[in-house]
Amino acid sequence: MNARLSVNSLCSVALAAGLLASSLAARADWVSTGGPLGGLGYDVRIHPVTKTTMFVTDNYAGVAKSTDSGANWTATNTGITVRGGPSGDAYSIFSLTIDPNDPDIVWAGTQGEGSLFGVFKSTDGGATWSLRAGGLTAGDFGIVFRGFTIQTGNSNVVYAMAELPTATNGREFNRTRGRVYKSTDGGTNWTSIWEGDNLARYLIIDPSNSSTLYLSTGIFDREANNSTCAEGMTPSQAGGVGVLKSTNGGTTWTAINSGLDDLYVGSLRMHPTNPDILFAATGNNACSGQYEGAARSGLFRSVNGGASWSKVISSQIMTTVNFAPSNPTIVYAGSANAFYRSSDGGTVWTRYAKQGTDEWGPQGVRAGVPIDVVVDPTDPDLVYVNNYGGGVFRSSDGTQTWQIWSRGYSGAQVHQVHIPPTSPSTVLAIGRSGPYVSANYGGDWTGIGAGQAAEWNAIAAHPTDHRVVLMADEHMGTIIRSSDGGASGSVVFTHPQADASSIDARQGFKSLAFAPSNGSIVYAGLAKQRGTIDTSVPLGTVLYKSADGGATFAAASTGLDGRNVHRLVVHPSNANTVWAATSDGVYRSTTGGASWSLLGLSGRNILTLAVNTATDTLVASEKDVGVWRSANGGTSWSGPSNTGFSNANPAVRGLVFDSTAAATVYAGDNYSGVYRSTDNGSTWSAYPDVSMTGLTSRAVKDLAIANGILYAATEGGGVFRHGTLPTPATRSITGSASGPLSARVLSVTIQPDQSELGASRQIYVAALLTDGSYYFRTSAGWQLWTSGAFPVYASGALAEQTIQLLDGSLDLSGIVGTQIYVGYGTDDSEMVANTRYALVHTVQ
Repeated sequence: MNARLSVNSLCSVALAAGLLASSLAARADWVSTGGPLGGLGYDVRIHPVTKTTMFVTDNYAGVAKSTDSGANWTATNTGITVRGGPSGDAYSIFSLTIDPNDPDIVWAGTQGEGSLFGVFKSTDGGATWSLRAGGLTAGDFGIVFRGFTIQTGNSNVVYAMAELPTATNGREFNRTRGRVYKSTDGGTNWTSIWEGDNLARYLIIDPSNSSTLYLSTGIFDREANNSTCAEGMTPSQAGGVGVLKSTNGGTTWTAINSGLDDLYVGSLRMHPTNPDILFAATGNNACSGQYEGAARSGLFRSVNGGASWSKVISSQIMTTVNFAPSNPTIVYAGSANAFYRSSDGGTVWTRYAKQGTDEWGPQGVRAGVPIDVVVDPTDPDLVYVNNYGGGVFRSSDGTQTWQIWSRGYSGAQVHQVHIPPTSPSTVLAIGRSGPYVSANYGGDWTGIGAGQAAEWNAIAAHPTDHRVVLMADEHMGTIIRSSDGGASGSVVFTHPQADASSIDARQGFKSLAFAPSNGSIVYAGLAKQRGTIDTSVPLGTVLYKSADGGATFAAASTGLDGRNVHRLVVHPSNANTVWAATSDGVYRSTTGGASWSLLGLSGRNILTLAVNTATDTLVASEKDVGVWRSANGGTSWSGPSNTGFSNANPAVRGLVFDSTAAATVYAGDNYSGVYRSTDNGSTWSAYPDVSMTGLTSRAVKDLAIANGILYAATEGGGVFRHGTLPTPATRSITGSASGPLSARVLSVTIQPDQSELGASRQIYVAALLTDGSYYFRTSAGWQLWTSGAFPVYASGALAEQTIQLLDGSLDLSGIVGTQIYVGYGTDDSEMVANTRYALVHTVQ
């Protein structure tokens, strides 16, 4: 130690730079951070001639194209006129297929809503698109195009497979019908050739006879129109259509389901050189017997052209299957829980999932439900998958391990965004694809989920230690706590009446709120899942409280029971005062949650709330009504105050006051974008300009602000940022101490260079005593160091951060003269070699 790091060398370090001013000049437009990962992914395709060219689709982000084998993606939606989503600006593209005869021709189909539907064709490799809808008609509730097939050797013959939603919901999902269209003139005109009781997805043309067609019907998250599985789970009650075969080009169809005991066929593939060999991936989340403990679903194989089927993987809802083109004895199949690989044509299978979990994908990420899998045309171990809820992933070792492969686009449905008070460059986001963290203002994102949940709800960080993060799921009523910034985490609480297997008992904590003045105090508010939150209330106690920083939780009171708790706000200097936005108005507690009083807006569904304690101003949002405000702490309310909103009935889900600008509050509307008020919510204007330039997804679900930078979480566009990023001249490590020796408080602020943000680094904290001994701070406390590598205080993506090293609980009177140093580097040697350390405090 002394040979590498002497007292003199440490004391001679001079790191010039200061902390940034907290007020930053605003940019002229919004910037998409490109993350976090996620969306409602569907197809992924490899160019048949140039395999470095690929396409991917997402129901919010539309079509993206890559020219470097998926390492980077660029949106390519020019000409796609059908838009959807809550704000009407999502590119609702589900399916995509490249013409095998002419790869410059690409087909894309929409997830249509009502009269907004269509099939789009590109003749320039996806650069531009044109609508080809002649003869296409929607059902009473729209039409969703699930797939395309082009006849080999004749690009004029195109099949389009579709879903027809109905007015009837089943046990868990909509009961749907299906339709198949055929065009013989390259998509100018279409004719319906089949309609039936489940959606149509894959159509395969027998390469030896183009009149022989195979059609798959069903998917995991739609129920067949002929299903009554809510009433029982016999095969007839489960419903479905299965696999159909035509020998006359689609004029007539025959079911070929012998041995196929699950008729929800989400994926169907044919052997590249032997048309008698077929695989069918089957299963439905509502109707395949999983809830009853008698799952029928699985992977089926036919070796006689579909005349009979045998099950080769059992008791899994299988959602995708495909062959390796260069070696078709290798077959891959996937479910939400695992991927399977066979090297003998499908007789023996090896299961791959992340160790200790029942899920596949990269570490820290729940990959989602695999919807489409393709294999590199020349490398049978190189696999790409697109997912419901996850984006694109790549495996180079035959699905054993995975990489995130979605850089450049995001369709993420983000529910909340949060900036830790002590780390302004850190952004926490949580949504359907899980919890994520960025250390560099959204420049890069890392998954911090560890398999604890399928659907996620809320996220919050400790007010003085950004490494302590709480996360909550949406269905199981769990709260997960991490003390290392999300690198690991464990479930610390489960609501006793939450049950993910029961639709009526799916509920989770929608709001997690630390007390800014006392990080030991945390409040948690319960709500039903998104699908039932507007029609039902949670079961059991809805408010819980922690007195130990989220390590444990206990019921706080029954005062809010029978209401969905959408948002909790804790007073900045009084941990006992907390406000609640609920499905039955705005409430306040001044007793630490033990008792509650109604402040107003009784009977109104209040989505969110912002409080300016300096002026006693409250601003609240009612779903599909607008903004209400109180200028006297909630004694009286006025509203709705919607002047300036482009939408007459906004559903504002994000509200945040700007602490640096008096009377300024921002609102995020799920239908029309971000607005600013400079008069405490009386009037509003689009932000930052009338066009909200750069905010390409205006379905805003949450807002957060720190140091002049505003973040917007969106439904289908990930996280957007507005504001100028800091550009410090050099790094700095500075300490700030207060209090007597008997109760010394010490905070250290690390300001890295901009280029270092997000890089993997280790942080070191050392104390040099006057007797020459060294102690290093670790997660377990201070420990004596004598030789070897320096003990690490924390590791991970480097962020701007403030660390509280001393909290006043230690008496330092006996170690006067001790010097405390803080530094960071890729390891201790690199830190010392590059002098990335500083003396931050001398005990005196």
